[in-house]
Amino acid sequence: MSDLRVATNSIQESLVQQINNNQRALVDLQRQLSSGRSVSLPEDNPTVVGRTIRRESDKSVLSQYYTNNVLAEGVIRTSELHLEEIRSIGNLALGIFETTGDSTSSAEILGNKRQLDEILNQALDLANGKQDGEYLFAGVDYSGDPYTIDDNGTPNDPSDDTISYNGSPTDRSDPNFDEAETYIGSNTKIAARLNPENNVDIQAMLQAILDLRNVFDETIAPYDASAARTAATEIERADDQLVIATSDLITKQMRLDIARDSDRNFFNQLDEAIAAEVQADITEIAVRIKQQETSYQAALASASRILNISLLNYI
Repeated sequence: MSDLRVATNSIQESLVQQINNNQRALVDLQRQLSSGRSVSLPEDNPTVVGRTIRRESDKSVLSQYYTNNVLAEGVIRTSELHLEEIRSIGNLALGIFETTGDSTSSAEILGNKRQLDEILNQALDLANGKQDGEYLFAGVDYSGDPYTIDDNGTPNDPSDDTISYNGSPTDRSDPNFDEAETYIGSNTKIAARLNPENNVDIQAMLQAILDLRNVFDETIAPYDASAARTAATEIERADDQLVIATSDLITKQMRLDIARDSDRNFFNQLDEAIAAEVQADITEIAVRIKQQETSYQAALASASRILNISLLNYI
């Protein structure tokens, strides 16, 4: 009688365990069907989960690179626009010089001087332009306007006015020289802002416009065509240098595009690799759920019949 009781208990425990196993398997399959993922928990497949975590980490790094890339592109494009407008202002100044001759009246010279005052202020505003609250042409020094007019202690005498550059060092031999490079892609970093050496070219353009303005200021001295030609030549020279600076920005933009395209492809490859390993086959899961439900129902039916057998059936 004791042996019969032990056997019955063993059968009951086995049936309950089988039912629980079927129930867990069914719940797991339903979870995979609803989430679309065959692997959600570490215990589902530790190896696949480990690879997925590493790939997700790589995607996070690529996302940060993409953010850096977009921010750098904004700086580069704004810098290009400001340089283009500064060059256009230089050309306006040259136009004023070229339309001035021996027959130009004092009133017209005064009018030209006032135009050059306005032009100079516009150029200064552009040179001191910002992107996202930081100066475009100050290197890594954002403490104040990088370009200012210095009156050299004689505010009433514009003849000795100069354009001062107050940004970070422009000489590579200076220990404080810094291009402020940042990663904008895998193994790719650039300095989004204009190379510091080119900041002095902007200073040269501003100084040449200032010098031309002073030539037209007859409170300093009568208009001097030779001095005007010298200032105009300096504007042309500075313009040539700004063309080179713009080319450097265009090269940086090309590097941005290449890095972004490369990382986008890598990001997509990581997505595909993750999906290939963790994405569930919906059709297969649906078939397995049907099979598991059938097995589960069969186990319940068997348990119902067997567990209804009482000790009296064996007497």
